[in-house]
Amino acid sequence: MKITLVNPKASPKMPYDGPPLSILAAASMLDRTLHDITLLDWHYKNFKQRIHDACRNSAICGITCMTGYQIGTMLEAARIAKQANPEILVVCGGCHPTLMPEQTLASPLVDMAVLGQGPETFRELIETLAGGHDPAVVKGIGFKQNGNIVLTEPRARQDINRFPQPPYDLLENFENYLVKTSFSERTLYYLSSEGCTGNCRFCGEESLYHRRWQALTTDRVVADIARLKARYNFDGVAIADSNFYVNEKRVAELCRRMIPLKLKWGGTSGRPDQLRKYKDETFALMKQSGLQDIFLGVESASDDTLKLMSKGCLVADTLQVLPRLYAHGIRVQCSFIIGVPGVNIKNDFSETMRFINRLRKTGYVSQFHLFVYTPLPGTRFLDEALRLGYRMPRSLEDWTNYEFHAQNVVPWVPQKYAAFTDAASIYFMFLAGHAGKVIDAVVPKPLRIPAKIAERLMRLISDFRISTACFALPIEYHLIKYVLMNKERFFDDRKLMF
Repeated sequence: MKITLVNPKASPKMPYDGPPLSILAAASMLDRTLHDITLLDWHYKNFKQRIHDACRNSAICGITCMTGYQIGTMLEAARIAKQANPEILVVCGGCHPTLMPEQTLASPLVDMAVLGQGPETFRELIETLAGGHDPAVVKGIGFKQNGNIVLTEPRARQDINRFPQPPYDLLENFENYLVKTSFSERTLYYLSSEGCTGNCRFCGEESLYHRRWQALTTDRVVADIARLKARYNFDGVAIADSNFYVNEKRVAELCRRMIPLKLKWGGTSGRPDQLRKYKDETFALMKQSGLQDIFLGVESASDDTLKLMSKGCLVADTLQVLPRLYAHGIRVQCSFIIGVPGVNIKNDFSETMRFINRLRKTGYVSQFHLFVYTPLPGTRFLDEALRLGYRMPRSLEDWTNYEFHAQNVVPWVPQKYAAFTDAASIYFMFLAGHAGKVIDAVVPKPLRIPAKIAERLMRLISDFRISTACFALPIEYHLIKYVLMNKERFFDDRKLMF
C-alpha cells in the first residue's frame, strides 16, 4: 500500500519546531519492504500541494490530531487528501480522537481513528486493510460501517521499550529539526517516557494515561542518543517527557550515563513535590551531566487552589526546591494556571502576579508561563466546568480556535484575563532574553542595531507590564503577536529559539 502520513501545524503562534514524533511513531512498525511510506510535515515548503500530490495515489492518509488548533489544520489536510483522491481512507490518530472518538468520526472527512497508543494498532490496521480483511478485528480503532460508528475493543497499553526508534530517515531533511535552543545550537527532541503519575483535575495526561507512567530503560535512552549523535552531530537534547522526574533512581542513573556523551540537555518537565524530595547529590549529578533547565509545573500561588486542582503539592514545595536548583546552576521555568472552576478569577490573577513578581526578585526563575484554564475532554474538572455554564464544542470545527489562552471559552473567566495571559507570555519571553537571541540568529546585520534598541525598549515595557500587572492599551503586544503569527513571512524557514 502507498501510505501518506501528515503532521499539520499545531499552534498558530509558538509552533513546535522539532521532528514530527507522532507520525514517526505511526510509521515505526510498518513493513517498509511492503509499503511505500511518505511523511509530510507542516514545515515542508509547499506543504498543501505536497499533500495533494502524495495522496493522489495513496490508499491511506494518516493525520495526527491534538485537541485545539491542530483540529483545524487536520481537517484542512484531510479535505485536500479527499479532493486529490476521493477513494483515500483518512485515518486520524492522537489525543483528540482517543478522547472523543465519536465526535472525530462524525466528520465526513475522517474515515477511521486510531485510539490510544498508535504504533502497534496502526501496523495491525494497515496489515488488515492490505489483506482485505474486516477492520473490526483490530483492537483500539474506530470506523464507520453502514452509516454507524463502530468502536472496537480497547487495546492494552504496550511497553514502550518494545517500540523501535523513530524512523528519522523518512524525513526529507533531518537537519531542519535540529533546532537552536536556549542551551545548544543543534538540539534533538527526544521522548524517554510517557504518562504522568499526577492526578491534576485540569490535565489531559490523567485522562489519557490514567496516572500510569512508563519509561524507556536507561540502556535504551543512552544507546538511542549516542547512535543519533554519531549520525546527526547535535550538541544538545530536549527531553520532552510530560514528567521526567518521577523516579529519582532512574534520573540519577541516566545522568551518570549521560556524562560521557558531553551534551547539554534540558526541556525536562517536573513537579515541585517530586523534586523537593531529591537529594542534593542528585541535583549535582544532574548538573554535571549537562542538564541546563527544568520546566516546573507550579500552577498556583495558593494552597487552597492547588488542593482544588488535586495538584498534590504545596506552594512551600516550590519555595523549597527553587533555591536548591538555583544553587546547582539549573535554570527553572515555572508555569501557572488562573481561572480554574470554583476560584475567584480576580483574586486568583492578583495573587498569581504578586507571587510571580516575588519570585522575579529572587532570580531563581529564568522564565514564567501564564495560562488561563481551558477545559479539555476527559479531564476531571470538566463536570464542574459544565455545571458553571461551559459548553463543550459539538463538532470538530468548533475546536479550531481552542488554545491555552482561549477567549470566550469559559463563562466565569472575563475575556480580559485570557488576553492578559496571552500578553504576559510575550512579555515573559522578552524578560527571559529570548528575543535578543532571536535577533542574533535571524535579523540581517544592517538591521541588528535598531532591532537591539527595539528589544531593549520592549524589555523595559515588559518589566513595567509584569511588575504592575497593567495590560491596558498593549499596542506593542499586538505588534509582536502579529510577527509571531506570521513568522514564515518575516523569518522564512528559519526557526525561532524558545
